[in-house]
Amino acid sequence: MEWDLSDLYAGPQDPRLEADLEEALRLTETLSPEALGQPEEAEALFRRYELALEKAYKPLNYASLYFATRTQDPEAKALLDRVRNRYTEVRNRLVPLEVALRKLPEAAFQALLEGPELADLRHFLLRQRAYAPHTLSEREEELLNLKGLVGRSAWSQFYTEYTGRFRFQVGGRELTEMEVRALRRDPDPAVRREAHRELYGKLMAEAPTLASVFNAVYLDYLQDLRLRGYRHPLEPVALRDEVEVRDIEALLEATREHYPLVEAYYRWKARRLGLPQVPSQDLLAPLRREKPKVPFEEARELVLTAFRRFSPRVEAIAREFFGRRWLDVYPRPGKRGGAFCSGGLPSTHPYILLNHTDDLDAAHTLAHELGHGVHFYLARKQRLLNFGASTPLAETASVFAEILLDDLLMERLSGEEKALLLAERVEDAINTLFRQVMYTFFERRSLEARREAALSPEAFHGLWQEEQAALYGDAVAWTELDQAAWAGIPHFVHYRFYTYSYALGYLVVLALYGRYREEGEAFVPKYLEVLEAGESSSPKEILARAGVELGSEAFFRYGFGVIRSWLEALP
Repeated sequence: MEWDLSDLYAGPQDPRLEADLEEALRLTETLSPEALGQPEEAEALFRRYELALEKAYKPLNYASLYFATRTQDPEAKALLDRVRNRYTEVRNRLVPLEVALRKLPEAAFQALLEGPELADLRHFLLRQRAYAPHTLSEREEELLNLKGLVGRSAWSQFYTEYTGRFRFQVGGRELTEMEVRALRRDPDPAVRREAHRELYGKLMAEAPTLASVFNAVYLDYLQDLRLRGYRHPLEPVALRDEVEVRDIEALLEATREHYPLVEAYYRWKARRLGLPQVPSQDLLAPLRREKPKVPFEEARELVLTAFRRFSPRVEAIAREFFGRRWLDVYPRPGKRGGAFCSGGLPSTHPYILLNHTDDLDAAHTLAHELGHGVHFYLARKQRLLNFGASTPLAETASVFAEILLDDLLMERLSGEEKALLLAERVEDAINTLFRQVMYTFFERRSLEARREAALSPEAFHGLWQEEQAALYGDAVAWTELDQAAWAGIPHFVHYRFYTYSYALGYLVVLALYGRYREEGEAFVPKYLEVLEAGESSSPKEILARAGVELGSEAFFRYGFGVIRSWLEALP
């Protein structure tokens, strides 16, 4: 039930780890920007560039995974610090080539685009060119990379280590954060209230320290915006995700227009609970009389069955994760909370971290992360510079996998149980789409406020409560402790405006799922092609191959229409 990292390195002292870092540094010495002027030489140049990235990233990938299950281990922390420093050194040595590519004279750049030797890197080259207006001098880029070590990266690591030490007392037991969060879905109201009080009481008590972390990472981002000449806080996000700022704004506003769906659902839930409003402690309360137990072995078979019904190939890939120990399953002291899938490299494979709690939510998390895993696994057909998943597509396979699991469960249930699962599907839409947009509004408002001065914990509390009230209307009764929930959301520390991608990804999935329902088995190859494409084309181009027009009026209308139909089907 613990992952096996030996496919990367035998251990922290494996000499191959240091050798790879040394090889990465050596390769950077062979990367002459002058070769960009000759397309036939540029192909070999980019191959060496890719190899340098791979040799540097593989040790960082290992060190990050090793640390994720040992956040309180000094050896693991020292390894991550050392490798991160070496990785930054490699990245700094790559800056001259990257700056030269972005600022290449137009005629020379067009020659690279038109050269048959680099045909498979056309999208990569265009993406690099798009960053040209915001690329600084070589020395300035190096300094910004170094600033990141003591700026956002250092604060991100501190947040993980600091919150990783949090412990909670519920029912006489000492619990990790993920365990106490799971109890917010417990069938017993008394347990939910104790878990709520412990979790948010701790976040409230720690808010002064965590507010300092938020202020630091926000200031770091604001400095980057100014230094790179961005005019809008969403501009670097849009550039990264290959969308327009107006596309992100359209998503946010379209979602906010449909906030009444959220209030309508929680009014329905309040009636089911026999209450005038849903107490915040019961926001995640199960509607079933008994919380269904789903041991990991059962969750595994459910997910694999759901995958097999869609595509035997998808199931076969997912089975490798279990058979070859590419997962770390259960929570334990010192292990990072939450769940994630680390995509790795085309030459390696993904790894998945879980904190399984033997319930249906954990089964959905398994499906979600395995969806990511299948996505990265299939994208390995791309070369490194085209590998990965752009942000608009990053959550595609994960959320699609959860819906496949729900389809299986819906077929096995009837009557009241089926209605309750449908309600859970609506709640999932609220948490994956609407709530993530609420997070984005909170992040944008608090970031803008940070331009003027550092925010106090009370200022963060106020902004958070305002955004929650806008989303849920009068359907939920909040406690004072709920104001501190922002402090427990790591995305606000680790990334900028990533949460909007969950919302966009959810709508993408609904559009793809609609195609699947219409086309049946004929859709499966198109879907797998989307996953295999990696970042070889823009998200809009990749989705167009599957018949989805990203960001169109029909795109939004279809997605919100599906959610409305689920809500209207509730008894």
